[in-house]
Amino acid sequence: MDTSDPIENIPFDEAEFACFDFETTGFSPKRDRVIEVAVVIVQQGKVGETWTTLINPGDDIEVGASHIHGIKREWLEDAPTFAEIVGDLSPLLNNKVLVAHNANFDLGFLRAELSRADLLPKGQLFPHWDTMKAVDYAPTDAISRKLLDVSTAFGIEILNAHEALDDALAVAEIVAAVTPIIGNTIRFNTFSSPPGLVGSCTPVYRPEKS
Repeated sequence: MDTSDPIENIPFDEAEFACFDFETTGFSPKRDRVIEVAVVIVQQGKVGETWTTLINPGDDIEVGASHIHGIKREWLEDAPTFAEIVGDLSPLLNNKVLVAHNANFDLGFLRAELSRADLLPKGQLFPHWDTMKAVDYAPTDAISRKLLDVSTAFGIEILNAHEALDDALAVAEIVAAVTPIIGNTIRFNTFSSPPGLVGSCTPVYRPEKS
């Protein structure tokens, strides 16, 4: 993987963004676990590579609010664990600006899962942008700062809300939409992934809807 030093002070319209979303068993990073992840790359206002997988949270698999995210326990039995997917996830995040909607939630789970895998270096920084801030640039007023409402304000449709890939795609499309508006008025340092990780997992996906 790329282990080069993080890029400092890069303008928004030149940055490479890793737009990501987690589906989880609950709201507490300490008690709950990630059970689905998706990452969508955006560079210079263009949506690019996508990656997603279900995640087995370990012993006594629990799915939490299945009525919200739609994930069933049996889907996770053969899915990789977070420790097994982190080698594939890491290069997607490395030297990118992390983006999520309500980013503190997803970043809290990212920190917790890296810590459980003994891959959270002391003083690890998570440079990021939160698409909740995108309401300030929307062409129409958003009803709220929820992802669905912010997406609607930009004319972006979420086909399957609370599915990690669809939510991450919406986040990516919002980033692409605001890039020419924000230009170089916001600058970032990029995220530096834990070094030495090698990807080897086989992603497991949600069953196709009939």
